Amino acid sequence: MARISTLIENSKQAMRYWWLLLLAGILLLAMATFIFIYPRQSYLEMAVLFGWLMLLLGLGEVVLATSNKNFITGRGWLLVEGIIEVVLGVILIFNRTLSEEAMPIYLGFWLMFRGFSAVGLAGDMKALDIPGMAWTMFCGLMLLFFAICVLFQPLVIGTVAVVMWVGLSLLFAGITSCTFAWQFRRLHIALKD
Repeated sequence: MARISTLIENSKQAMRYWWLLLLAGILLLAMATFIFIYPRQSYLEMAVLFGWLMLLLGLGEVVLATSNKNFITGRGWLLVEGIIEVVLGVILIFNRTLSEEAMPIYLGFWLMFRGFSAVGLAGDMKALDIPGMAWTMFCGLMLLFFAICVLFQPLVIGTVAVVMWVGLSLLFAGITSCTFAWQFRRLHIALKD
């Protein structure tokens, strides 16, 4: 019984940061909107903006993982994901030539990692009987699908198609992040009561 009350108390602490996921989702949705409105924008500008977005998301995940040492299961994966995003973001921001040439590869693997994270979270949600597991799994699988499309698209159609795939991918990543935030907020309120 003591273990269950400890788990509930730990969950209360972890869920209080639901707004970080919402902020990440809003940033992703804003980036997707920008890409759809200006599809012919410079490919390099998109790479640099994506680098900044990746850097900010990575910093948020590092803060979330380090500030909840005892409260989040799978915290190590969240920390690793955040560190990888920070490093890739810095590389994309400060090495513009590499950014332009390698952006589809960075983006594809970043989306793939996020997709696997969402699928893993869906499994955890199912194990803990948390509602919304099917939507989380769907979003994770869609991110994996888009990741594969982004990785292979430059060989088939070219930069414009990559830009559109990037927009769709960021749209789904934003929706997924906002969905997680909503679920965490609901849990936070439920655990408070």
